[in-house]
Amino acid sequence: MHNILIFVHRSLSLVKRKDLWRTLVAASVFAAFVFAGPVRAGAEELLPDGFMIRAGGYRVQNADTIMRLDSNNLPVGAYIDFHDTLGGDNETTVFRLDGLYRFNDKHGLGFSYYALKFTGSRVLSQEIQWGDLTFPINAQVDSEIKFDVYKLDYRYSLFHNEKVELGASFGLHIMKMSAGIAGSTTSGTVQSQDEAVTAPLPVFGLFADYNFTPRFSAFYNYQWFFVNYQDKIKGGLQDFLIGLEYRVFRNVALGIAYNRFALKIESKGDTTTLNVDTNWNGGMLYGALYF
Repeated sequence: MHNILIFVHRSLSLVKRKDLWRTLVAASVFAAFVFAGPVRAGAEELLPDGFMIRAGGYRVQNADTIMRLDSNNLPVGAYIDFHDTLGGDNETTVFRLDGLYRFNDKHGLGFSYYALKFTGSRVLSQEIQWGDLTFPINAQVDSEIKFDVYKLDYRYSLFHNEKVELGASFGLHIMKMSAGIAGSTTSGTVQSQDEAVTAPLPVFGLFADYNFTPRFSAFYNYQWFFVNYQDKIKGGLQDFLIGLEYRVFRNVALGIAYNRFALKIESKGDTTTLNVDTNWNGGMLYGALYF
């Protein structure tokens, strides 16, 4: 597991952004082979894992969001960097909830929920176009981006024993996004414009769990999707999670995890088109209950 973490860390540091997800796919294959390594024989203590619920603090850092809101009746506007142009936050701490219910050794149902909110306030150093509104140089503007994330997926174990589990998943990644800017426009009035979209996006995934001992384990999960639906919504998502966990008591565990998330989406409505390109890194400390 130590070798896996070194491999991922060096990869994230060295590759360019456009090559990042190729590296994560390679890490997926690498992790699968390592997790599926030699299994020691002999009976070991069996701990409950039919139902798991995991809750903790999720620290998001280095959030990088580029967005654009176009009026369908006007020429296409320019992309806006939420942090650099609007003074928006690029880190936050939120509550995150994950869970898993196993029907049996082969089949399971997983879920996740967390919500992110970033705000910004700045005197503009350049003119920006946001939907129907134009904000001039030296205008004071306030901005906000929110992400509500709900995940539900079916998991199938391709290989599962007391030591290692390898499998695939399929489900929905339901994300509700909203973005808005308010401030003094070129007309001299204070106006605001917000845009929201809810996207139930199908995702595919790979996962692995490895028990170093009955109480100390590692887990890995990688999900992705690409969609282009009737030119109304198109884009892609990739979500990478890896962590370590220790069962303090029979039904209670403590853990630490690392998450890398990226989303690029274009949603075309009746009057406007919203483009969002965002990615972030996140660390999580959590407690988990098993039954």
